[in-house]
Formats: sequence, structure tokens, C-alpha cells
Amino acid sequence: MLAPSLSSRACSSCSSLRLKPLHFRNLTRTQPFHSTPSLKSKVSYRVAVSSTGKGRRFHPLKNAFNFDPAGPALGVTKETNSVSRRRTRPDSGEDAFFVSRIGNRISDHQEGNAEAVAFAVADGVGGWTESRVDPADFSHGLCGYMAHTAQTWHEPAEALRPKSLLQAGYDAVVDDPTIRAGGSTASVGVALPDGRVELANLGDSGSVLLRRAAVHSYSIPQTHGFNTPFQLSVIPPRMRAQANVFGGAFLEDFPKDASVTNVQMQHGDVLMLATDGVFDNLNNQDILKLITSRMVMTGAWTATESGVGVSDNLRALAAPGGLAEALPTPPGSPMKDAEDSLADGVTLQSVLAATIAGEAKKASVDYRRDGPFAKEAQRYYPGDYYRGGKVDDICVVIVVAVDDSCAAKL
Repeated sequence: MLAPSLSSRACSSCSSLRLKPLHFRNLTRTQPFHSTPSLKSKVSYRVAVSSTGKGRRFHPLKNAFNFDPAGPALGVTKETNSVSRRRTRPDSGEDAFFVSRIGNRISDHQEGNAEAVAFAVADGVGGWTESRVDPADFSHGLCGYMAHTAQTWHEPAEALRPKSLLQAGYDAVVDDPTIRAGGSTASVGVALPDGRVELANLGDSGSVLLRRAAVHSYSIPQTHGFNTPFQLSVIPPRMRAQANVFGGAFLEDFPKDASVTNVQMQHGDVLMLATDGVFDNLNNQDILKLITSRMVMTGAWTATESGVGVSDNLRALAAPGGLAEALPTPPGSPMKDAEDSLADGVTLQSVLAATIAGEAKKASVDYRRDGPFAKEAQRYYPGDYYRGGKVDDICVVIVVAVDDSCAAKL
């Protein structure tokens, strides 16, 4: 299919569709993660999310959320009614996210799964609005079902693979009668207590791993062409019948098509998952500069004789309220009490997430600053004179690794 017109400044993800869904019910995989675990490491993860819908105001405190492993999954609602679900969604527009512990407290593998977490971002395909379909139904439904699968997992955490988790969420969306149609990209991660993290990416959402002021690894977008990412889809029978009559073809992308990456996170590493609202407006060097500036400013990364090191105070900085003084409110401000209440939940990871989301938001509406999407548009369609940022929904998940074995030695 042809790429959407570049004349619109809003999100214009391709409305390409796929054929009959592939069902994959057996989620357990015996093959272990490929990266070699560190036998002496016991890693816990501090996770935060920042999101904002296009056209909505962004507040760095109100639009950042910390994940509590002892609490419910982050980013999903327990409402069963479709109308109530729409009302209680996070402020992320057509983007969606979730963060969840793996397994429940009555699982036989509770101890081994205690620090394991699953997380994801999903970007609803905006082109579905032309067919009077809310793209957010698919992306939020996908994340909600993936979170439920992670929370109810009864096997060892390493048996839950992100590609299988994506398949489970997709199967549930296909079976959900309230989601008539739609599509989404996705980036999914499963992090284990020994530092192993497996990532599955489908489309132009993605991930970047930062280690001590350097980009350690990053995902490559999956696209069929310019502005045409890989995507999961649900096609109503009526549209299928129309295509058979008038001709045309649908893209066929499945969870099995997702690219998989295995990484070994170390103490002080920062992993970011984000939708294309970030990557269309910030490149990896922009992200590196932003994360490095915040890590150095807060003291989480420090200068040493051999280069950049990790602060002994990292655990405290990533704890709730660990950075309460990072965003001070002027005395006498009419919003001081409310701001102080919000600041109690400021953590290192929430500041990082809000920083990336805020800068992407700023760049998206800057017509004088050509972002990565604009540069690609100029390369593929030089006659359209596309300039500036790309207005879109934005969602960022930040994961900070804390080695508990390092803390025990202090």
C-alpha cells in the first residue's frame, strides 16, 4: 500500500491490514534466554512510565508513573465494560503500555519470580480512524491482555518469552468481541532477576539500552516501507469481502514476525522502550544526551579515573521520593501543596521517563527543528518539503537495573 500523505502533521501510521489471525496457545518455551546469566548477580528493576496524548498538555509530574511490584499492573484497568475501560485509560492517546510482575503470590515459583517483570509499549495504528475505528481499543486491549497473562503466569519466569506474551495478547484481542477492528505495533520485554532481558519488537516502536554514558544496544524498526511499519491487525469480515470484490492486498504481520534481542543488564544500566512518538522526534544521540545529563545531574552516574561509574547511592535515588528535590516548587506557589504531594513519588526512573517524553513532546511541535521522521520524509519525498517535528502520541517506559548483590557489599 502507498504511504499516507505527508501533509498531515498528526500521527499517520499506515492503515495496512492483515489476513486471518494465527493462533498460538502454548506459551511455555523450554529454550532458555540466549544471553548468559551472571551467577553472582541478583538484579531488581526500577520501572517508570511517562505518556501523553497528542494535543494534550504535558506535566512532568502528573504524566509520570512509578511501578510498584507489590501493587497492580501499571497502565491497565480492571474495568470489564468497554465504555468504562475507555474512560479509565491512561493519558496516552492511541499509545498504550503496561508494567507487571510475573506470576502471583500463590505460584509455586513465587520466590524465583519475585523480581521478574514484564513490560511493553504499543502504538495503535492511526489510519483506522478513517474506518471509524478507535485505534486505542486495539493497543490498550493488547497491553491489558498481556499484563493479565504475565500476572497469572504459574511457570518459572524464564519460560515466559516476550514473543509468546505478544501472541497471547494478540489472541485475546482477536477473541474479544468489543474490539471489532484495529491494529498496533508493539515492543515487549521480560526481565529476569539475574539481569537477563529478552525484548521482542514488531514495527517502529523500539528499545535503547544505555550503559555508563554510551548507547550499548538498540532495536531496528521493522517496516514494509517509509511510514509503513509492521503491525498486528484485526480485519472485520465486511472489509475482507470488499477487498475481494474491489481487489487489493493486506499486509500479514504476526507476533512470530517480531524481532528478538537478548541483553544482559548490569548495575546502573538504563533501558528505554518507546513508541514512534519518541523515535520520530529524537534520535539515539538525543536520547543518550538527555539520559546522561539526568544521570550525572542526580549523581546516579559519576566520573571516575577509568571513565563513567555508577553511584553507590543508586538504590536510594530510584526509591520513591528519592528525587523529591529534583523538581522544586517556588515558595508561595498556589499549587505548592499539590506539587509537593506529587514530588513525593519522584524517582530517578520517573525523572528519566518524563525527561524523554517532555523533550519528544517539545520537538514534535517545533517546526524549526527537523527530527528523524522529517529527515526520512525529505529523503523519500523531497517535493513535499516536510519540516519540523511529527505530532504524535508519546509513551516511554524506563527500566533502571539495580544489582542487589552490589548493595549488600556496601
